[in-house]
Amino acid sequence: MNDLFSKDGHLTDEALHMLVGGNPLTELERLELSEHLAFCDVCVAKYADLLEDCLLLSPAEPVAPSVIKRIQARARRMFANKYATAIAAACFAIVFWNIGVFDFGITDNSKLLSRLSNEASSFSQKTEQISAHLSEALDQFMNRFTIERGINHNEKK
Repeated sequence: MNDLFSKDGHLTDEALHMLVGGNPLTELERLELSEHLAFCDVCVAKYADLLEDCLLLSPAEPVAPSVIKRIQARARRMFANKYATAIAAACFAIVFWNIGVFDFGITDNSKLLSRLSNEASSFSQKTEQISAHLSEALDQFMNRFTIERGINHNEKK
């Protein structure tokens, strides 16, 4: 077993270097080191100083653009799912009101059917226009938001 602790109860430099270097430790040694680091501020400070010089890995491709696209797509889907049913119901109510479905004085069914078919085609065209305008407005709205990487204020200058 390695000498992990000095006589004063703190971690030795060898133990800290083993942690930073990824040297093989037994499960018991890892548990002892992590338990000690959980309550000893002096050893945590030494450990942080050793980690400061470690090379940080960065992704091969920037992650922000793909995340932004996914957020925008999810926002569009949520908006569409939330309001599409209500918009469709309101449109059907307006169409039915205009063609006289709610007018109980109509006796000639042929007039009602012809008006219904005319209004249905008109409704279809209008919904396509509304959908295109809504999609364009959502795209413009989502493109106004930009997510940029933050500045690390702890960086050495």
